[in-house]
Formats: sequence, C-alpha cells, structure tokens
Amino acid sequence: MLWRSILIRGIAAVFLLLFLILLTLWFWRHPLSPRGGLPFPVERLINVPQFFQADPNWSRDSLGDSPGTLGGEGCAITSAAMVLQFYGMDLNPGRLNRFLKLSEGYEGRGWIRWEVAALFSPGVVEKAYEDLPSYALIDWNLLKRNPVIVRLRLPDGITHFVVIVGKRGVDYLIRDPAGRGGGAVYPLADLGVPIEALRFYRRLP
Repeated sequence: MLWRSILIRGIAAVFLLLFLILLTLWFWRHPLSPRGGLPFPVERLINVPQFFQADPNWSRDSLGDSPGTLGGEGCAITSAAMVLQFYGMDLNPGRLNRFLKLSEGYEGRGWIRWEVAALFSPGVVEKAYEDLPSYALIDWNLLKRNPVIVRLRLPDGITHFVVIVGKRGVDYLIRDPAGRGGGAVYPLADLGVPIEALRFYRRLP
C-alpha cells in the first residue's frame, strides 16, 4: 500500500509540474510561434472588415512625412484602420492617414502612434497594450472578441503587421493588409515567422 501511495503522489507531482510549465509558457511574454496557446476546439472568428494597403483609393498617399506610401509600407496603418472600423469608427486607411498627419500621429519614418489613431473618434477606444507577445494576451482578447494587431518580421527581413481575428485549434487566423490569401482569413502560420510584438485596443465604457 505504501508504494501505491508514493506512486500516486509522484504522478500527481508530475502532472502539477507539467501544468505549471504550460501555465508559465502561456503567460510568458516573448517572441512566439505562430501556432500555440489555448486550443480552441470550435473555430472562433471576429467580424473585422478587410482593407488592403494597395487599394488604389489610397495606395499612392504618402505615409506621414516619410518618402514611403501606404501601398508600399502601410501595413500598420491599414491594420489599425481595420480594427478601428470594427469598433464602429467611420474610416479607411486613407482617412486615418490624413488624420494622423494633422495630429502628430507619426514618428520617425512613418511609424504610427497607436494611441493617436484611437483619437480619430474620441471616447470609443484607447490603446491598451504595445509590447512583447504572450499566448495569454492573444487568447484572452480573442475570447473577449477583441482583435489583436501583431508585428512580424518576414523572411526577407521586412517588418509586417497583420490582424489576428480568430483561432481554430492552435492556429491563429488573420486578416492581412498585404492581400495574401486573396483577402480571405487564413492561418498566421502560413507566413512561417514568429510573432514579435502585439498591439491592441480596449473599448471604453
């Protein structure tokens, strides 16, 4: 009987250790594999609209005061426009770009100031987070039906932003402002690169 009690306690200790390891990995903020986190047995999708940075209505517009254009380098502002329109703001990437130009909404070479973008329609949302990623942050936002903007570095070294709008199993599903996937939602893992950072907004009461 003694050996059985020791065996049961040993098994329980192993399971507890595994649980603590998984919990640590879920909350740990660091560059992430594009697949992982809490498994979603049923696909969950947030109805975020699709914008493309190459849309001819704004693709030639200059990105802030930089020499770049929305069509060439506007993945961040296009991602922001998708998310902010989801929250009910009447905008598109072109309108948001013009607002940011007039509101000191860019810094450096066309880097968007995410907190300023939220002021396009004051009182709707605020910037809640801009930092390293964790599966806990992504999954918790998806469970609350809150889309998450992620920063990636593509194999050619170019920084790119996309919007996580859902999850199926351990696959995060994205809308891509660059138009990959033909405008349809597709798995983030298809890009084959890790998640470097997150940005997300929070709806104001």
